[in-house]
Amino acid sequence: MPRISKMTDLSHDNRRDAFLKKLDALLTHKVFGIVIFIGVIWIIFEATFGLGYFPMIWLEKLIFLLEHLLNNMLPDNWVRSLVVMGILKGVGGVLIFLPNIVILFLLISLMEESGYMARVTKVMDKVMKPLGLNGRSFISMVMGLGCNVPAIMAAQKIENKHSRLITTLINPLMPCSSRFTVYVLLISAFFPSHSGTMLFLVYMTSVGIAAILALFLKRFIFKKTSDYYQPPIMPLRLPSLRRSFISIWVYSKMFLKKIAGAILIASIVIWFLGYFPRGTDGRTNIEKSYLGMLGKSIEPVIAPLGFDWKMGISIISGVAAKETVVGTLSELYQQEHQPGNDKNNLIKTLKTQKYTDGDKAGQNIFTPLVALSFMFFISIYTPCIATITTIKKVTRSNKWTLFVIAYTTILAWFISFGIFQIGSLIAG
Repeated sequence: MPRISKMTDLSHDNRRDAFLKKLDALLTHKVFGIVIFIGVIWIIFEATFGLGYFPMIWLEKLIFLLEHLLNNMLPDNWVRSLVVMGILKGVGGVLIFLPNIVILFLLISLMEESGYMARVTKVMDKVMKPLGLNGRSFISMVMGLGCNVPAIMAAQKIENKHSRLITTLINPLMPCSSRFTVYVLLISAFFPSHSGTMLFLVYMTSVGIAAILALFLKRFIFKKTSDYYQPPIMPLRLPSLRRSFISIWVYSKMFLKKIAGAILIASIVIWFLGYFPRGTDGRTNIEKSYLGMLGKSIEPVIAPLGFDWKMGISIISGVAAKETVVGTLSELYQQEHQPGNDKNNLIKTLKTQKYTDGDKAGQNIFTPLVALSFMFFISIYTPCIATITTIKKVTRSNKWTLFVIAYTTILAWFISFGIFQIGSLIAG
């Protein structure tokens, strides 16, 4: 009996090894490997919205209860306005998307822990060769989905100088988790029936734009680029939940530190500029505030993209950290919000906001077309200050740092302009 048991175990191991070998061949196939990877990414995006919906709603309700409590406790003065309309709306408007971010990075971490991501890198090595990049560049770009800063630092391990610089210059186009909060907000508001597909479209388009730019840089600026890179391939295995949860904790802690730092500061600054100067009646008119003056001054530049001045202010605030875009939208568009009424959340507010004057009076400010134009602008334009600082540090060049700031902003403007203008023509 022991001998039979041993033979049975050996047969089981052989079948398992044969299955893993076939699976390995499929995952690293030059065609099917890419198709499977695209399918996996789409499933991840669908799951991010599907699994994250209810935690997001629960967290949103909790913030509304806290807002209602503070409005009842604090006297009606500038302190209450700062705490509720400034800090709570700015910070809370971003915090509600934490569940979606946790789910996204849990799934990505499971891909890495299982050994699947190394196989994707092997497949993508040959795909990236015509762009002047290799598999190590792809690793950096995938890291950019979390944060562009460590991704750019990782790119410095690329041996070839030109490939290293190309990877550094295109990495800000990778849609990081900071931009993810903007995507979730607008997709939940205007594309709820196709949330995963729309998020997939935004991500893949951003990657496509990065690929086109890399090809341009290789052809016209950098001629000598790197050879193939073959990453070490560990056996396929069940992912370690412990390591995955540690990874999630690291990303969540980074997100919460941003909320307690850059986003909190930006929220207070936005509140201050929107609260002052006070009118003769002691009230604040947001359009006549310092913030309104700044927004109105830049509105002619962004109007052809379908944006109003409040969107322009959120774009400016997003240079500090892209999450502040959501916090700023929350502060500016919810001036008339009634505390405690969860029907007036930001998603529903954006869907009902209308122009109050001019030729567009009575028309919705945000439409699906405007939301799409805005998402692509946020996805492409000037990276955050931390990323700009990192680029300056690794390139040791003001020229390349200014190049990134300039090309991302100009490219974002023209792409959003094309989306809005062509879409408007098609829609009549």
